[in-house]
Amino acid sequence: MTDRTNVDLTQSTARKGILRIAASPVISQAILPDVLTRLHAKYPDMRLELTTAPSSEIMQLLKSKKADIGCSELDNLPTSKAFMQDELLLFASIHHPLAHKKSPSILDLQNTHWILPDTKDPSRPLIDQSLQQYGVQVQPTIMGSPESIKQAVLSGLGIAILSRHSCKHELARGELTVLDYKVAPIKRTLYAGTHSNTKEVQAFLSELQAYCRLWQ
Repeated sequence: MTDRTNVDLTQSTARKGILRIAASPVISQAILPDVLTRLHAKYPDMRLELTTAPSSEIMQLLKSKKADIGCSELDNLPTSKAFMQDELLLFASIHHPLAHKKSPSILDLQNTHWILPDTKDPSRPLIDQSLQQYGVQVQPTIMGSPESIKQAVLSGLGIAILSRHSCKHELARGELTVLDYKVAPIKRTLYAGTHSNTKEVQAFLSELQAYCRLWQ
């Protein structure tokens, strides 16, 4: 029994190769830190490299072999497979006036300040469609990073449509709240793709799937 246990431990920690991951900002910041922590705990000798890049650039990083696996909101990666469903919801700081409004009206959304991602962000067309559903025209502050938008919402600059997953910790701590204006949440799929089938890639995909089972 002891010998078999030693063999299993040796196999589980034997991966010593390099794994290069390219991921979009939301995935890189909100999902992969936990996944890589799990991966490092299991394979401490594996060298991990994470590059954060726009979804539109991840395919090229894979083609040029600057990354072994990519994670993106776009379904254009080699052997692309969905790994998670995400929602984009309307968030405000818990201290924002709309967070405590007892009789919300769509007019509230017209009369408050918004923060939007730039047009390169794959979520922007989805957000623009949602604003059309609200019937709201905005003069927003534009920011290029989802994390910057979230921090601006936390500071009280305005409201924003953000990934539920990227705000999970702030929701749990009671720092952010979801504003309910009877508009259906925006659903989107997150994808992983690779041109490689190494043991390191397979180990990463296994941990990614395990992580997703915890949160879905």
